Amino acid sequence: MQLTSVLFAATLLLAQAPQPASDALADQRAQARERYVKVENELGRASLESLSPEQREARARLLEVLDAYVQRADFGVQSIDPLARLPQFVDRDGRRCAIAELLHATGEDALVASVAAQHNTAWIADLSGDPRFLGWLDAHGLALDEAARIQGPPMVSPPAPVTQGGGLLGDVVPPPGSGGGPLSPGGGPSARPGPSSPRGPLTGPGAGPGAPGGMGPRSPGGEEFIAYALTQGDTGWRVWWEYNKLEFLRPNRFELDTGRDDAPGRTFTSQLDFTRRVSSPPLVEALRHRDARIRAAAASALGRFGGPDVVELLQPLLSDTTLAVRDAALLGLGASGRSGAGELLLDLATDGEARGVQDLGQRGRALAIVALGLCRKAGLDASYDAKLADLVRAGSGKLSEEVGVAAMTYAQFSPAPELLVLARELAFDGAQSWPVRSRAIEALQHARDATTLGMLQHLLSGSQMELRRSAALALGEYDHDLVVAGLLTAHDLEKESMTRSYALVSLGRQGGVKARERLVDALDSSDGAERAWAAIGLGILAREAGDPSLASELAPALKRVKLVGERPAYWLALGLARAEGAFEVLSRELVDANDPQARMYAAQALALLGGERAHSILRERLAVERSDLARSQIALALGVLGRREDVEAITKSLAGLGDPMLQRQVASALAFHGTSDALVRLGAMLADEKLDTAVRAAAIDGLGMMLGRTPPLALAATARSSNPTLQPPWLREIYGTTF
Repeated sequence: MQLTSVLFAATLLLAQAPQPASDALADQRAQARERYVKVENELGRASLESLSPEQREARARLLEVLDAYVQRADFGVQSIDPLARLPQFVDRDGRRCAIAELLHATGEDALVASVAAQHNTAWIADLSGDPRFLGWLDAHGLALDEAARIQGPPMVSPPAPVTQGGGLLGDVVPPPGSGGGPLSPGGGPSARPGPSSPRGPLTGPGAGPGAPGGMGPRSPGGEEFIAYALTQGDTGWRVWWEYNKLEFLRPNRFELDTGRDDAPGRTFTSQLDFTRRVSSPPLVEALRHRDARIRAAAASALGRFGGPDVVELLQPLLSDTTLAVRDAALLGLGASGRSGAGELLLDLATDGEARGVQDLGQRGRALAIVALGLCRKAGLDASYDAKLADLVRAGSGKLSEEVGVAAMTYAQFSPAPELLVLARELAFDGAQSWPVRSRAIEALQHARDATTLGMLQHLLSGSQMELRRSAALALGEYDHDLVVAGLLTAHDLEKESMTRSYALVSLGRQGGVKARERLVDALDSSDGAERAWAAIGLGILAREAGDPSLASELAPALKRVKLVGERPAYWLALGLARAEGAFEVLSRELVDANDPQARMYAAQALALLGGERAHSILRERLAVERSDLARSQIALALGVLGRREDVEAITKSLAGLGDPMLQRQVASALAFHGTSDALVRLGAMLADEKLDTAVRAAAIDGLGMMLGRTPPLALAATARSSNPTLQPPWLREIYGTTF
């Protein structure tokens, strides 16, 4: 473990040291009782219509036992890991957890003893495959997710340094493969050394996927072009939104006009292929352009829609003198989906060299792996999943951070079984760096089994803050009936504000009555930042459920917001919820807000809201908006809405921008528009050699988005539900592309 990690953990320990043992346990006991009271209220509100009279009677007796347990408050205590919420069925002094107490009260001491002996740190997810436990639940009228809510971790004995191998104990986790089925011997936890020190809070440029509308990649000249700089105070919902907004602000499907309906042989596919063929020659010529921005854009576009010779065309650019061009060539090869590209990228991923290509180094290897994931997404055969897993395992011991992060990004493109197994191994391997473990945890969102869910719950309650954050985000995407219960318990007990906030937004993704209740309650939190996260969570929940009535909770909450900087979170929530009554406040902020960034969020919220009035106010505002940032986002909003009459206005706004990053965003707005008119405008910019080079490069990128054989923004999708504080700079740079 690195020294900084030891000092970080030691600081937490010393901060708690002055508190007497009795006071520390008293505080935890009060918090535990508060959580159990919430759970009792939830159980009391549950519908019992499906239960038989016998089940209802047995359930009522169990709830009496639970209430007595809560009133007695003789909760278990663990000292295995003083910084973790580690479950224990029975503690070392014989105290039972709540579920074990209910089992004991109904004569199931043999089952309690079996669990305690074989899997004492089991979460309910770990027991969900045991027929004895499931039979007991059914007989007593309890649902599995209710049992998951009843179970709570024990209190922690007053923190004290726990050493292993000369350092503080990093995290206590079950070994990969334990739990999640009938109990088996040897399923207890194992202690592993903690990971290396994390990076500090995410600040400054490069803070999220930038295309379109956020942080961008480095320009060919090396300087950063950004739409706006995120600061120390922006490590909350703004950063999350930059990483996740393209889930909701989506490009329109490209519709190419094919002429008369009765024209023989003129189909959408044939016309699109013709358009690709006629667009390719000028791009091939552009690969030799003196300006690196043009070369990079052409490589990107040709990779997306070029012909069978695309591999031969792009391979020479892997030796270009400019990093941005080499990156675009690698990603273009990936977007092609060609088998020849797959072979070349695998060679580069193995040792950074291939067929005369210079050594690309660890960063180049990593980018080749991500490009291979793009290639897999674009149709490369499934055999590459096992090849990549073998490649990673061949480097035994600690991986280079670049290769580990890249491999887990590939797993987001193709969550094949062999890659999910690898992700589980890396997530719990204390020898790996924090970014590798974090990315592995995020890849586990694609699993669906109870075993992996139990592992994510251990990480969510573990001692490592950054890993808890990643687990909270991954669980938002996890498809399992017990996820909500785990997130609710984590939100009940978690002290770290960002992890609590991530739990809230993940509850919004999961949806359902219990998630809605918690989010509505959180709107009344004393913490203004948490209220903003709860609003976004409710917006997501409402959008997924098709329930705009949730605006009745969001609109009054917005009126209570005192911090001006938190208001845009509520605007986005109202847009996500498609709240019809939100138009007045959103249109007012679009026009009157003093901060261009606030007007940017108002424009995005109106795009999410949709409808004629939203379109009308956005179109009016584009004509008079003076801020380049706000104008670019209004153009993007109009692109999302996709009205044919807006192509001219969007094109004019592109010509009036001076920042290349914003220019690319407006070119993306034309690509988002998805019409033949937009394609014609982009094609005209490609052909106009008198046009400013940066504008022309942006137009080429927009063409690549529209004409590509696979949907754009696949890379941005892998950034969704990821922990931004642990994103390596090279990954944040490529998240700024439109691949």
